[in-house]
Amino acid sequence: MSTAPPPPPGYEPPPGGYGGPPAGGWDLGAALSYTWAKFQDNMGQLVLATIGVWVAVAIVGIASTGLLVALADAGTPWLLRSLLQAALYGAVFVVAQLIAAALIRGSLSITEGRDFFAVDAFKFAQVGPVLVTALLVGAATAVGYVFCVLPGIAIAFLTMYSLYFVVDEDLPPVEAITASFNLVKDNLGNALLWWLVGGLIAVAGFVLCFVGALVTIPFVLIGTAYTYKVLTRQPVAD
Repeated sequence: MSTAPPPPPGYEPPPGGYGGPPAGGWDLGAALSYTWAKFQDNMGQLVLATIGVWVAVAIVGIASTGLLVALADAGTPWLLRSLLQAALYGAVFVVAQLIAAALIRGSLSITEGRDFFAVDAFKFAQVGPVLVTALLVGAATAVGYVFCVLPGIAIAFLTMYSLYFVVDEDLPPVEAITASFNLVKDNLGNALLWWLVGGLIAVAGFVLCFVGALVTIPFVLIGTAYTYKVLTRQPVAD
């Protein structure tokens, strides 16, 4: 007789084509194979989204630099320029985090069997929790880097799924960070392996004249979403 607990209230069985988490748990080979298959299924839209994000960031960066140079040439007081520069950096941070959350949301949707569209990279939601979580993680990581770098790396590693918990489970910032810490701690070997392999794949894309990053960045995003789903014992689409 089955001893499985009943599903939580409001839970419905996954739609057709949905598989449960891999029986053997997370495996690097399976993760890479799954990620490549899903990347191929959504390649055009993923590459288009990556290009769109790069163009948006480039436009904001060029416009901000041009504005600051123009103000300096016009003799604008240093304090005012510094305040404006801080505001511009803050705006860039906000946009970057919202885009990151949108890409995470899109990557999770791929693991749930839905198609990804380039416009999804610019659909912002859960703005407050996303920004607060990013600020807390960023501040903690920055403080960690001040203390001999290694603590900063450790914090970045332990909190790497924070935004995933915000986006996927709608957790408040502190709870999302705590959930990420516990998930990584409880799956240390697999989490570390994907973090290292995913990081190397992403870097390899930038080494190849940045063109390779059009493939490696979305690839790593899907792989991280898959890893998150499997480690949290959630089903993934076939």
